[in-house]
Amino acid sequence: MPNDQEGWRPRGYDGPGWEPPKGPPQEPPRGNGGGSGGRSRWSVPGVVGVIVVVIWSILAYQWTEQNDCELPESFGLVLSHGTPDPWEGCG
Repeated sequence: MPNDQEGWRPRGYDGPGWEPPKGPPQEPPRGNGGGSGGRSRWSVPGVVGVIVVVIWSILAYQWTEQNDCELPESFGLVLSHGTPDPWEGCG
């Protein structure tokens, strides 16, 4: 990188022709995640959505294992019946 352009240099780099930048050193902006503007790239609704889908999948898997239901049918059974009881069948 030419000397007349500002840019990132590794800490401690004193390569050929390097001159220190004019002015005080600047630190990267401090944020809580490193996204644009110091904002996190994780959103609360996104994280909640992922958790809901994981729990829904676990409950649907219980229907497939216990009552020998197909997976798409078991997702609907989770919504209509919740967790399976030992005497419940599919549909």
